Amino acid sequence: MAVKVAFMQLSDCWGCHQSLLNAHLGLLPVLPALEIVYWPAVVDFKHDSLKAREDGSILVGFIEGAIRTKEDYENVKLMRQKCALIIAFGSCSCYGNVAGLANQWDIEECIKRKFMEVESATDQTIPTQHVPPFQDKIVNVDEVINVDVYMAGCPPKTEQIISSVVFLLGQKPFPMNDLAFCNDCAIKDSCLLDAGTLCFGPITSIGCSLKCTSDRKPCVGCFGPAKTVDSRAEKLNNMTKNLGSISSGDKKNLYEFLTLFLNIPLMAGFDLAGDILKQIKKRGAPETPLANMPPTTTEISGSLMSFLRDNPEFTEISNVCDTCPRIIGSKSTMTRVKRDYEGLPNMDDCLIEQGYICMGPVTRAGCGGLCIKVNTPCSGCYGQTEWGVNQAERFADTVLKGFNVSLSKQELLAQVKDPIGTFEKFTLASRKGGV
Repeated sequence: MAVKVAFMQLSDCWGCHQSLLNAHLGLLPVLPALEIVYWPAVVDFKHDSLKAREDGSILVGFIEGAIRTKEDYENVKLMRQKCALIIAFGSCSCYGNVAGLANQWDIEECIKRKFMEVESATDQTIPTQHVPPFQDKIVNVDEVINVDVYMAGCPPKTEQIISSVVFLLGQKPFPMNDLAFCNDCAIKDSCLLDAGTLCFGPITSIGCSLKCTSDRKPCVGCFGPAKTVDSRAEKLNNMTKNLGSISSGDKKNLYEFLTLFLNIPLMAGFDLAGDILKQIKKRGAPETPLANMPPTTTEISGSLMSFLRDNPEFTEISNVCDTCPRIIGSKSTMTRVKRDYEGLPNMDDCLIEQGYICMGPVTRAGCGGLCIKVNTPCSGCYGQTEWGVNQAERFADTVLKGFNVSLSKQELLAQVKDPIGTFEKFTLASRKGGV
């Protein structure tokens, strides 16, 4: 039984979908599990066919693009009505992206510039046919509907998209053995759970040869869910209801568990906003592991993901600098702010210390530093590591504290020609973004 999916394109460049298609042969393991019921740029299904579908009958809906037009606004609501799960696909739908910078001007000014004043305009008239009415402002998808998953990036990496789809469809080849790991545990008579340590053996499939518990290390779920749970699962369930005071070791176990047990691509611009497991269990294809997990397993996993959602301070969010191979504290020092076209930076020293505004220190990890690796400063498409603050001030404070910069905060910010376009390039439209 294939899983129904739909792709909606709003006002966008189609780059996110191109990134998906760039998987090429990597799509082969995924496509047989999908029944694509709507994808206007690829499959010839008409808009009315989407309207005619039963509400909630599509498991996953991908929404790409910004809400610029009235048509975009209505299509977002239609997707929420028809899809059990909604993924905001790419930085346009997550944060508003570059299109959101237009919010600095009235819509009348934008229309006049677009159709009459732009240097490339050949027919200086505002079209009235086959052009939907415009929204006054760019608003994020999550201001119109509830979003279940955010997948940032401009565009998201191909590997990120595939791993996210594989997780949502439950296509990781889990053993799904009948019994839980506890049945084969060497220390079940001196259980780690009794000592207050998070161990996921009661819900993990039997068959692991490593047997971490033999060294009194907790099971972190690498064999995926078992078809049944051990009697100790209730103790584990109770422990996951009170995670506020867990140890640093248990925190590490928690992340390992979610990554290995459910194949969640954590730290890759893939952010869960709701109890997605319950939705998958309710709507998923019956043969998929995520849809077939025992209720206790679903409850435990849901509690852990809820804890991560509700406690953003639980872990320090990794930034692009963490994946950058360049040297911080190099021989270079920023003595003035350079525009991107000025000079040619070397490939070894930090771009900031060479004088360029690189948003890596304040941008969420997940891209792998792709722009930096081709000698281009990060411009922040994966979103901010902290929201609701003045992003220009935060950037200046961060680089003055941790980088070779021979400028005062005031001097640095005064030399940036376009503060909003530099520090809020992808997130100005976001309700979470500070200007």
